[in-house]
Amino acid sequence: MKFPSHAHVIVIPAYNRREITLAALAGLAADDVFAWATILIMDDGSTDGTSEAVARSHPAAAILRGDGSWWWGGAIRRGMEWALRHGAQSIYWLNDDCRPPPGGLAALRDFSARDNRVAWIEARAPGGWSYGGYRRTAWGLRRCRPDEEAQGNVETFSGNCVCLPRGWIERVGLPHDSQFPHGLADLDYGLRLHASGAELKALPGVIAESANPARSAEESWLGSSRRMRDIWRDFDSPRSFLHFPAWRRFALRHWGLAWGWVVFALPYVRWFLIAVVRGVAPGLARSLAARKQAGAD
Repeated sequence: MKFPSHAHVIVIPAYNRREITLAALAGLAADDVFAWATILIMDDGSTDGTSEAVARSHPAAAILRGDGSWWWGGAIRRGMEWALRHGAQSIYWLNDDCRPPPGGLAALRDFSARDNRVAWIEARAPGGWSYGGYRRTAWGLRRCRPDEEAQGNVETFSGNCVCLPRGWIERVGLPHDSQFPHGLADLDYGLRLHASGAELKALPGVIAESANPARSAEESWLGSSRRMRDIWRDFDSPRSFLHFPAWRRFALRHWGLAWGWVVFALPYVRWFLIAVVRGVAPGLARSLAARKQAGAD
């Protein structure tokens, strides 16, 4: 099938979340996004009929199918390669569980084009966590404050809903998915863009909603109902932000060969200390978790 030739391509990774993916496409269709952008579904070997359902419901969407080895980083990279070959002047990352408000993507398009900036729409999860901009500290990454976001004082970003002008992609290259297959691919790419001089800025006044209630990367280990050893096992998965090899590469790349080892070790030291507190004094752990939550609210 020949797809419309648009200057904008929206890359949507998908894997075994058929109804979530279809809902995302329905939202784009209702917002008339198909009129000005090519929608590219990167189906990484779904077994729930995602590609077939998309082809039936939204025949204008392009679909590329993987074998389950792409993860998020690989799906995004291959989608960007496809978009560049098809002449895209702006490429968008959009997670299928991210719901921009009506007119949000068109506003993002115009905001990015106005000053040739890399821009994104922040996304709020059901539990209140906001995906957006980050800055480096001596100890790792921290979420940017609203005033930093407003000033564009940002070093990297979450990849939920991002607009990337072609010129910046050609300057920095594509995501390093072989090194960062999933959870860190967006953060690494943002830091590379920042180092190359790109302006990184959130679209002001616009918030997307996340349809995915999972918050495993941000949950409090102190207050979690999960066993600490199960949390530790997560670190073996590329899906985890603390996936051992990916987190090591990330820390050494962005904090240097000396201090990077400290940054690499800190989350695992924290895990150990919390495991001790939860094992020895579970009441204290619950109290500390409640106090932390009250401070966040």
